[in-house]
Amino acid sequence: MNTLQHHLFKSKLFQIANIQFLVQLKLIFIYLLFTAHFLYSADENVSKKNELSKLELIENALESINKKLSPENSIWLKSYSNYNLYLEIEKKLEKIEKDIVKYGEIKNLVNNRELLTQQLQLFGEHVSPFEKLLQPPTVEPSQIISNPFAIISAFSKINQNNQHRQNYLKRYEDLNKIVSLLQDRLKYLTQKDDMDNATLKALKREITDFEIALSTIEKTLEIFNRKIDEVNLEIKDRIAEHSKTLISLGITIAVIIALSFLSKWLIGRYLKDNRRIYMSNKAVNVIMITIIFFIILFTYLENINNIVTILGFASAGLAIAMKDGFTSFFAWFVIIFGGIIKVGDRIKVSMSGNTYVGDILDISLLRITLQEDITFTSYETNRRAGRIIFVPNSYIFSNIIANYTHYTLRTVWDGIDIMITFDSNHKKASHIMKEIVKTFASGYTDMTRTQLNSLRDKYDLRNTNVEPRMFTFIDTYGIKLSIWYLTNAYGTLILRSNISAKIIDAFNAESDIKIAFPTQTINIVSKNVQDSPNNININ
Repeated sequence: MNTLQHHLFKSKLFQIANIQFLVQLKLIFIYLLFTAHFLYSADENVSKKNELSKLELIENALESINKKLSPENSIWLKSYSNYNLYLEIEKKLEKIEKDIVKYGEIKNLVNNRELLTQQLQLFGEHVSPFEKLLQPPTVEPSQIISNPFAIISAFSKINQNNQHRQNYLKRYEDLNKIVSLLQDRLKYLTQKDDMDNATLKALKREITDFEIALSTIEKTLEIFNRKIDEVNLEIKDRIAEHSKTLISLGITIAVIIALSFLSKWLIGRYLKDNRRIYMSNKAVNVIMITIIFFIILFTYLENINNIVTILGFASAGLAIAMKDGFTSFFAWFVIIFGGIIKVGDRIKVSMSGNTYVGDILDISLLRITLQEDITFTSYETNRRAGRIIFVPNSYIFSNIIANYTHYTLRTVWDGIDIMITFDSNHKKASHIMKEIVKTFASGYTDMTRTQLNSLRDKYDLRNTNVEPRMFTFIDTYGIKLSIWYLTNAYGTLILRSNISAKIIDAFNAESDIKIAFPTQTINIVSKNVQDSPNNININ
């Protein structure tokens, strides 16, 4: 192959190589073109998907915000909704009024006017949407604590003020949350392309109204907190002041009670008579209660003239309504200071046809308490004993009280009657009875003589004979012998029983003394015998 052919061959090979390169380059361009188209389509799809996802997020967020801003969930939103409804009704009413002026009193217009007027009346007057909600609760000024019960009221007032503070703070927090939600709603709505300006404008006006209310309540809350802190501090100071008074009063009362216990201990130590100890302890109790009463009265007494006036009217009313109670209360003073009866005395009272003999257990402000004992009255009349009898103190003003143990006396006269036949030796029987009684009652006779001598200092005694007394009477069925002697006032039946048994034994031992009992004589006349009738005694 010559040189020319060789060059031609190389040139042809070069052309072929260039053609192949161009084909490959074209294929690469086409590939790149398809790749770019695919990538562009993919980006466009992603962009559309992102745009759809963003709209869904906005709608979801708005749906959540709308649920939270429902008027049913907040009093602020409810009040604002009612205010807007009120304005809407008011505008409708104004339009109807203009139509009535323009077209006359048309029935349909008049009816609508009356209906809208009634609706406005139901709403009441609405000057602003949050007028009532912005007003804080009323904080009353602290009151003077004049008694221990007022301390409880004072603590209750502090708790009430703190509760008002919490409630008003809760209002502020709710309003702040609502403003934040409204601002979020505006932010999301502005991101939507299809939102109209009227909706956004109404929302901005609503946000402005709520922001003004929020600014107002922030300032009011600060002032309200200061007012509550001031009132609570004043109440605490007055509680502390009155607590000091209570502590002083408590110490004073404790000292008085301690002195009363000391007095009772000294009384029990140096007095031996139980009745005197009881009455002395009773007097100590009355004095202690009276002193404590007046200390408490003058501690909390602000105006004595008012107290006297009130007590005067109250006493007059109570005296009429509780006449018996006041009479018994007054009788208590007569009993205690008059010395008619005292605790431990044995007395006899008659009430409602019944007679009771018993020992005084207690004399309270309203009644006398008796313990009924076994006496001749219970043996002969009641056949009951041991009962507790309550006698009103007023009893002493309208009835007679028989006191068996007045002052120093502890004995009473008791008598035994016994009937003997007319043919009995009544002088001998009288002598026997008198000797028996002297033997059994000698101790009580001497005791009574001493008691009467002590009683001469209080009363003008004329008859001081204390010896047993014997009386003889003619009776229906025989001769009645009555012996009287002094006996213990608390045990008359025991001595009566012992003496009676001894007299019966002594009479039965004598042949010329017979105890009499009701007898009857029957005369029987025989028809066959003309002699004097037989006398038959039937006992």
